Amino acid sequence: MTTDDIPIREPDRIRQDCARRLRVVQVSDHFQAILGCLLGEDWTTPRLIEMVITPDGHVLGRCDGEASFKAFLGASEDLIRNIHGIAPIAELDGDEVGYLLGKVAENKGQKWTRGRTFRLSGGTYELHL
Repeated sequence: MTTDDIPIREPDRIRQDCARRLRVVQVSDHFQAILGCLLGEDWTTPRLIEMVITPDGHVLGRCDGEASFKAFLGASEDLIRNIHGIAPIAELDGDEVGYLLGKVAENKGQKWTRGRTFRLSGGTYELHL
């Protein structure tokens, strides 16, 4: 089989395949919520619907029904390490790992400025969408 014979998957198909493989892997509820958020899946209650990464690398989440990012989810480096760690267990291919890491990178692109909304070690931050 040559590279010309390999079908190219659309991003939504990659997302679906990734979600199917990850859904059956046993992980903590915390990590399951994060994976569900990255994949646009409703896997936990409350549902984590949005994440952002602060300039100092903290991952914050917003749950369904909440107006602000109240959930501290950990460090972005740990999230990336955990994605790489679960990949061989779930038998994710390169496209699927890339999809998840791309979603993490999108969360780093949110605009943050100093403000009064969140107090974390390293400062306070306010999200401007």
